[in-house]
Parts: sequence; structure tokens; C-alpha cells
Amino acid sequence: MSDKDSELLEKFLKEKKEDHFNFEEAIDYKVSSGSLQLDLMLNGGFNPGLHRFVGMNEGGKTSASLEVMKNMLNDTPGSKGFYIKAEGRLSNEMMKRSGVRFVFSAKEWVEGTCFVFESNIYEVVVDAMHTLVEKNEDKFKYCFILDSVDGLISKQDIEKSFYDSNKVAGGAVIAANFMKRMSIKLTKRGHMAIFISQVRADIKIDPYSKAPVRQTSATGGNALLHFANYIIEFEPRYRGDWILQDASKKIPCPKTNPIIGHWAKATIKKSPNEKTNNTVPYPIRYGRTGGTSIWVEKEIIDLLYMWEFVTKKGAWITVGEEFKELVKDYCSDIPEKIHGEANVFNFIEENKSLSEFLINYFKSNITELV
Repeated sequence: MSDKDSELLEKFLKEKKEDHFNFEEAIDYKVSSGSLQLDLMLNGGFNPGLHRFVGMNEGGKTSASLEVMKNMLNDTPGSKGFYIKAEGRLSNEMMKRSGVRFVFSAKEWVEGTCFVFESNIYEVVVDAMHTLVEKNEDKFKYCFILDSVDGLISKQDIEKSFYDSNKVAGGAVIAANFMKRMSIKLTKRGHMAIFISQVRADIKIDPYSKAPVRQTSATGGNALLHFANYIIEFEPRYRGDWILQDASKKIPCPKTNPIIGHWAKATIKKSPNEKTNNTVPYPIRYGRTGGTSIWVEKEIIDLLYMWEFVTKKGAWITVGEEFKELVKDYCSDIPEKIHGEANVFNFIEENKSLSEFLINYFKSNITELV
């Protein structure tokens, strides 16, 4: 580009500075999904911008989004949460499990907390998000959760008859309008938005992929498909997903072999990397509160193999010298060989200082395997 071209472009950018984002410094960071295995597929976690969590009822969409928010509020300085309750699904039990500090008063909304905004009117929701992003003098990084897109309705449709309002593709129009206004601002200024949607019609993923194309999709139209960085589909749980207290027995019993958790399954339907169509199972432990429902201790075993800290021959697991040296300050009595993965898991879970160290170690080094 010649000097004249450069000068012309510079003049144009300055004159139109209110209409572009070239002079703004991009804010970037990673937020963990809460699952070590899922983080591997996400190249370490979620970046700023729009992400879409879709699936059928009871798939874990809301819980997964709150896990991301909890991690952002805990690990990203200067962050606040904004939960848009467009449906009635945020129960007291769910809030207790999440580990997120919820507030319902504007005066209580300080750094590290999440304000619950109860509205399902599209114009009001968009105006609230737009106001926070545009008039953000304190430079907070917001984590928005919209639960859900399906629950939104425009003011105009509220006043229509049931028949007339059903003739309007409200969800698609709402999503397209919103993303045209907000997409660049969210990403550039370091905000994250998770839009939750119910599965309805077809999601068109790569037709040339060997992975089966699911005959499901979420509401919101093509705009949310186009603007979302990640689309994660959470599958419903089935009998085969149960985690029993005694895994050697296949039949659950409330007294002798209770169901203590289940395997959640998240399929990456869209990604900015090469992980699209991968399904990631990760364990959920029942009865936990404070944002610890994802059973990361159980995920550690697979990562020990990936890092070649342990090797397996038959039923015996051999512990490597590199691993012993790594954890010597947290556990000095690791046996050279352990019989069965169940005993390896029990050893790690019972040694709290060791399990906490390994969780933090793998979180910090997760991108080594990406």
C-alpha cells in the first residue's frame, strides 16, 4: 500500500471511529468448561464471544452454562455474571449446586457475583445487554447467560392473538437482529454470552463428515448458527449413562448399589478448531454443591495415560518415576504398581492434596495435548 493509500485509510478510520472497532484493543482469555476432557476439545476453554448450548430437556445445558460462569467469575479478574431468566428453570437447588453467588438487587451486584434478570421480553433483554456493554465505564467483563432463546417474545407479539403470534418466526428474527447489534462488541471487548436453546428441527452440520448427522436442531434460526463460536449439544441421559457405586454390578439398587452419578455427553456441533462432531463424555457426581458436580477426579485417570505418567499391562497400572517426582510434595507413598483402575481412582480421590494438585496441574497444562 502506498503512502497516499495509508494516509487515506488512516483519515477514514479516524473520521469513522464511532462505526468500527479497529482502534479498540481486543480482550482475550480462556474459561474452563469445568471438565478436563471437554477443555481438551475446546483448546483449553471458551473464549469471549457467543456460544450456544443446545439439547433436549434434562441434558444439562443450564448446569453446564453455570459451570462456565462460575469459572469465569472465579478465574477472570474484573468479571460479573448476568443471568437472564426467561424461563422458570433456575431453582434454589440448582443455584446451590452451581457455586455461583447470585444476587437479585442491583446494589449487591459487585465483581464476582451474578445478577438474575427476570424478563422474557426480547426488546428489554437486548436493551439490558446493550446498555451494559456500551456504558461499561468500569471495564467489567460480563458473562451473559440467556436461558433460554425459546422463552423470548417481542412486545409486539405479546399484544397479538395466539394465532397471529404463531405465524411469526419470532426466534429467528430476534436472534438475527440481536447478533447484528452485539456480535463484534461481545468478542472484541471481552464479554461472553451463552445462549441456551431447546432442540427442535434439523441442525445442519458437515454433510461430508463420517459422523452421523443428528436430526435435531435448536431454535433461533441461522443467525445463531452463523455467529456462535461454539455450538455444544448436550445429549439426554439414558440408563447406560448411570455411574453406580459398584461398577462391577450392572443393576442399581437404592440400598446396596445406588446410582451416584452419570456420564454427561457433549457433542461439539460447531467449533473454530478441528474438533467439530466430536462427542465428549464427562462424569457428574450427585450430591455435590458449590460448583463441584463435574467429577474431575474421575477424569484424571485418562489424563495420566495421555501424559504417559502411568502405563497399563493387563489389570496392573505401573506408576512412572516422572509422576512420582512431580507429586512428591503431595504424596510420597505412591506404590509402584496398583491393581485395577478403580484402585487408582480411589487412591487419588482419597488423597485430597494430591487430587487438587493434579486437577490444577492438568488445567494449567491442558493445551499441551491440543
